Amino acid sequence: MRVISAETGTVEKIIWSREGIQCLEVKIGDKKEKALNYPFLTGTALPGHCVLLNTTAVNLGLGSGGYHFVMANYALKELSLRPGGHIMKLRYTPLQCKVQVYEELLDSRGSALAWNSYEGLKGLPVVIGELHSMVAPFILAMKKLQPGVKIVYIMTDSAALPIYLSDIVFRLRRDSLLEGTVTCGHAFGGDLETVNVYTALMAAREELKADVVLLAPGPGVVGTSTRYGYSGIEQGEHIDRVRKMQGLPIVIPRISFGDLRTRHFGLSHHTITALSEITSQRACIPLPLLGRDKMLLLYRQFKSAGLLEKHRIIVIKKPKNVTFYNEVNYTFNTMGRGVKQDPVFFATVAAAACFTEKLLTWD
Repeated sequence: MRVISAETGTVEKIIWSREGIQCLEVKIGDKKEKALNYPFLTGTALPGHCVLLNTTAVNLGLGSGGYHFVMANYALKELSLRPGGHIMKLRYTPLQCKVQVYEELLDSRGSALAWNSYEGLKGLPVVIGELHSMVAPFILAMKKLQPGVKIVYIMTDSAALPIYLSDIVFRLRRDSLLEGTVTCGHAFGGDLETVNVYTALMAAREELKADVVLLAPGPGVVGTSTRYGYSGIEQGEHIDRVRKMQGLPIVIPRISFGDLRTRHFGLSHHTITALSEITSQRACIPLPLLGRDKMLLLYRQFKSAGLLEKHRIIVIKKPKNVTFYNEVNYTFNTMGRGVKQDPVFFATVAAAACFTEKLLTWD
C-alpha cells in the first residue's frame, strides 16, 4: 500500500526563488498548480522541465500551503556532489543528502572539543519555543531591546526539515538580525549543520559566538489532539538538554486567549505536558502581566499542574510587546491569528525577550 501520491508535471514558470528554494507554476494535465523545489536536493528547475511531484499533502488537504513538492527533475540526468562532508541527512531515503557537519570540522581541526569532555555553555541563555511563529517576534523584540546582541537560531528536526522553507528566517538573515543558524538532526540548510541538539548548542556558543540561543522547530509542527502526540513535546526534552550542557533554559510558554479550543485556552496543554511530565529540570518561565481574570486563570493552570513549585515563574510588568510589533515591517501570525487577534500570545514572546535581555544586562 503506497503512502505517497505522485504525478508528473511540466514547469510553466518560476513564480519566485530565493536561496535554497524555488516556487514553481506547474501544469499537471489541464490544471496549473504550485510546487516547491529545493535545488539542494533535486537541482534547479527551469520552464519546460518535466518534474515528478509529491502531491500527497495537497490531495489530503493538509497544511502545506497548497504546494506540491518536486521529487525529481527528468531534465537533469545527473547531479554532481559539492565538495566537503560525508554525513548523511534524510538517511536511507531516496533523497538522502550529504552535508558537512560541525562535528567533522572539529575533528579535522584537531580541536579539543572533538574528544574532550565539554566544559559547558557556562550559563548561556537558551530560549526554547514550541512554535516557529515565536521565532521572529522573539528576535525582533531582543534586537529592539539590545541591538548589538548576537542571536543564533537552532532549528530542530521536529517540523519542516529544510530551513529554506522559512520565509521569516530568510528575512531575518537578509536584515542582519541573526548571527547565524544551526540545523540539527535531519534538518538541513543552516549556516552550520550538526548531528544532534547537544552539538548544535556547542556550535552556537563556540563557533557562532552566540549571546543568546533560540531553540525552536521550523514551520509545520504536528499535533494530534492527544496528551503526548505532538511534536512540540520536545520543548520539555530541550530543558533537560540545556541543563545538562550547563546553559540556562528559558521557556516561551504557549499562552493564548484567541484560541478558543479548551485545551489551548490560556496555558496550552502542550506547555503543561512538556513542563510537568517531560522535563525533569527547572526552567525559567517569563509571563506578561495581564488583566486580573487572565492572570487568575493562568495561576490556576500553573498551580494545578504543579508548575509553580517545579519552575521559576517570572512576571514581566511591562514587556515591549504589541505596540512595538505594530511598528515593524513584519507580519506575524500564529495558527492564522495576528497580533490583534491574539495579543497575549505575542506579549508572552515579548516577555521572554525582556527577561533574557535583563539577564544579559545583569551579567
